[in-house]
Amino acid sequence: MSSQQVIDPQILQQLQEEIQQKMDQSLENADLHSVLEKYGLLEYRVLRIHWQCNLDPNQLKSDDAVDEQQPNALLAETARASIPEIVLVKKALCIPCPSTGSPLGCYC
Repeated sequence: MSSQQVIDPQILQQLQEEIQQKMDQSLENADLHSVLEKYGLLEYRVLRIHWQCNLDPNQLKSDDAVDEQQPNALLAETARASIPEIVLVKKALCIPCPSTGSPLGCYC
């Protein structure tokens, strides 16, 4: 009897939130609005950043025989069935914000 790979929804949600938080922090720390301002481009609303983070559950296997004995926290009991990639984060950031004019940007 074989079982299909099942993603634990609660752990997947935590993973998505943490990746989103890290991406937001990195963009905040990048201070991109000051670069646009330096080149006189801030007022033109020219910078749009799009990103997507995918998780390929088919790659969640360990090469370590010891680790094979312990289930991955993200996956329930698994079979070798192929399942599609999961989109963890998909966002677009506009600098400056076209709605409010904030030089720090907003999600558009």
